[in-house]
Amino acid sequence: MTSDELRSTEEVLQKSKAPSKQHSAFRKVRGRSHVFEDDCNRGHAYRLNDLSRRTLSLGRAGADETSSSGRTTSPAPSVYSFNSSDERQVLRQAYGRMVNSQIESYFLPADYEEHRRLDLQHQVYTMALGALYPAAPLVRWALRPRHDRRPAIMDVGAGSGSWAIDMAREFPYCDVVGVDLVPPRVTGQLPENCRFEIDDANLGFSHYRQTYDVVHARAVSMGVRDFPALLRELADTLRPGGMLVLGDGEMQLYDEERQPLQYSERDASWTQRVFFAAYNAMRNRAGGSIDSHSMSPTWLRAVESLTEVGWDKVFIPVGPWIYANEKEKHLAEMLRANTLAFISGLGPLLLSEGYLKESVEKMQHEASLEIRDLRVHIYTRWSFAWAMKRF
Repeated sequence: MTSDELRSTEEVLQKSKAPSKQHSAFRKVRGRSHVFEDDCNRGHAYRLNDLSRRTLSLGRAGADETSSSGRTTSPAPSVYSFNSSDERQVLRQAYGRMVNSQIESYFLPADYEEHRRLDLQHQVYTMALGALYPAAPLVRWALRPRHDRRPAIMDVGAGSGSWAIDMAREFPYCDVVGVDLVPPRVTGQLPENCRFEIDDANLGFSHYRQTYDVVHARAVSMGVRDFPALLRELADTLRPGGMLVLGDGEMQLYDEERQPLQYSERDASWTQRVFFAAYNAMRNRAGGSIDSHSMSPTWLRAVESLTEVGWDKVFIPVGPWIYANEKEKHLAEMLRANTLAFISGLGPLLLSEGYLKESVEKMQHEASLEIRDLRVHIYTRWSFAWAMKRF
């Protein structure tokens, strides 16, 4: 690293410290990372709205070589044909919705309706932060243009693909890859510098050592068995000076004074009841990882290769029962719509945990009425954390 680059790094770090508000995806290729493309001769993601012509890339040169764990030893793609009949290998029906068929811990839907909700949730995150990412000076510095190589970004738990696509557009000189248990359902043309892979983050990322300048993981805790171990894996994928960025919404609800709402079976609103039931169901499946939002800064500090750990928390009202301006009103309205869609998608999770169908439908219906009519005045809290890879 040159002296000029070192001075530049120190300047960015000073600015950033200013106060501010189990198995594999496909049994045919066990453990491998799966890359979708829209043309066998191009390294870009496919158009998911055209299921008849999708292709799946598994790694460029040396893709047939795998490690003892079954993972591909190269992140580079070769091509495997993928069509709509193959969706059964990554998706399955459960209680009237489509869910991923790879891991049992993540049991929210993975269908079109859920991806549209995730699109909306992405807008909530972006408006709340005022950007696509927290720690903006550090992230932008990590992704500065270089003469020797193209900067690279990985989005773990890409969901609907919105964040990866927006990052590819904001940084057209960077290569962006989104990783998730299922493919996103993207409409329209994808940026040339963006692609998606099907992979289970629990299998690790040894095939991507020191590959990325920014790694982003948002709302992934429910599908992660060992969150501290995942953070160590993601840190290893970063180049020196790269940024690891985390974000998640909490299942804990907050009152009008922004204090945690205590749960009482006798006094709880229907909204509290359905969130409490969902939290317990998620914890039964994911264990302590579901509380990663509160532990992330501590876990990041425990990773020896990381430094400059920071965090932020943002409160957003569920619905426009309080707001100071039109922007805050719009944000609250978007969160209300997102929350209603989230509650609607909890059926598979709660039914799989033994709740009676009538009880689930009752909670969903009554909680939705409370939120639509602004009968409950609650906040949700959104947590962000970040760290830099040591030089």
